[in-house]
Amino acid sequence: MSEKNDTLSWGQKIGLNILWWICCGFAWLPRVVRHYVFGSFIYFILCYTTRYRRKVIMTNLRNSFPDKSEKELNRICKDSYKNLSEQIINTISQAGISDKALMRRTIFVNADQVRKEVNGGHVICITAHYGSWEGASTVSLYMPEQRMVAVYHKLQNKLFDELMKRIRQHTNVDLVTMQRTMRHFVENRNKQPMLLGLISDQNPAYRPNLHWHKFLHQWSAFFDGAEVMALKYNIPVYYYSPRRVKAGVYEGRLIRIYDGKEEVAEHEIMERYVRALEKDIIANPPMWMWSHRRWKHIPPKELQEIKF
Repeated sequence: MSEKNDTLSWGQKIGLNILWWICCGFAWLPRVVRHYVFGSFIYFILCYTTRYRRKVIMTNLRNSFPDKSEKELNRICKDSYKNLSEQIINTISQAGISDKALMRRTIFVNADQVRKEVNGGHVICITAHYGSWEGASTVSLYMPEQRMVAVYHKLQNKLFDELMKRIRQHTNVDLVTMQRTMRHFVENRNKQPMLLGLISDQNPAYRPNLHWHKFLHQWSAFFDGAEVMALKYNIPVYYYSPRRVKAGVYEGRLIRIYDGKEEVAEHEIMERYVRALEKDIIANPPMWMWSHRRWKHIPPKELQEIKF
């Protein structure tokens, strides 16, 4: 079960139920209508009407791909709006649909192999805002031996936080806030094997001991909770790599970056994650969410002096 939210007022409860049924109705529409009618409308609003965070997107693209022309970067920017529109549609389209429908939308091509490798134990699935990241939780339907712990960032608006939890809730999934992840694992690790789903490409809070990785021609810091848990409890780690088949349909592959036993240097697991993510982004740049302000922190002076 998901964590309890703060008490909603009667007005908020009514609003929540109205929004929920609107989302369910939308999710039951044919794929062509959802993605090619509504998706095109959302794309037009993001790209041409509001120009959503365009300065942030273009700055991130220029810094990440210094060798690309302005024309190429503008094309990637426009395509990234198409991707963002599709992910908005994908998220809403999870509301109230069956497990079979979810599995048709995110098809894990090597789930049986991963099940053999983890052999009913705990496992960490580490992902990013690349492709259909919401679809990563569908792996819980392919690996029923493990209870999925989907780690999420709590929204400040109580009504929309509860709506997002309803949308993300499906069979074999517990929703746990980032702050409670470790505590939840410790309290429940002996009850049932867990599959912890972590998104690690956000910008972490600044602290003096942040580790910096070379990522897209920039020094970048990442959330390292996956590595901390993996090393402390000897948990294998897999990177979720999605491939778009068509609008609303993705193939997911789990790539093992740590087997739970190997002796690795500090930060090595995260370094492997960074390299795998960077490879995916370079192969298909528009699939990543460039509107994130993920390079807000300034690295130490000695790193700034190092040329890529």
